Amino acid sequence: MPSLFSTGAKVRVECKSRSTGAQTCSFEGHTDHTGTYNIPVADEHEHELCESVLISSPDTACAKTVAGRERAPVFLNNNNGVASNVRLANALGFEKDTPLAACTQILKMYEEVDDRV
Repeated sequence: MPSLFSTGAKVRVECKSRSTGAQTCSFEGHTDHTGTYNIPVADEHEHELCESVLISSPDTACAKTVAGRERAPVFLNNNNGVASNVRLANALGFEKDTPLAACTQILKMYEEVDDRV
């Protein structure tokens, strides 16, 4: 079965001023073979709105961003009740042009469930 993840998707952490909306900084990284990215971010960003944003996919057959899954907020300050310096963003994703073969079986399985009880 083909991998659901693509090595080398470009992801950026962007921060903007809360008051003006102007971009204050950005940091880039790439996904590994598991679709995970780790982007070190310098300094404190308590007074900024920061997001992880999908930039590009190395797979041309899977390069369309999914609406609502192309960016996710990430809180990059130490004054938020989180003891660790590691911050996690919600999952981001690209959509394949052609569904994987397994998708048909999964969709069929859901169609067999009758919600009318």
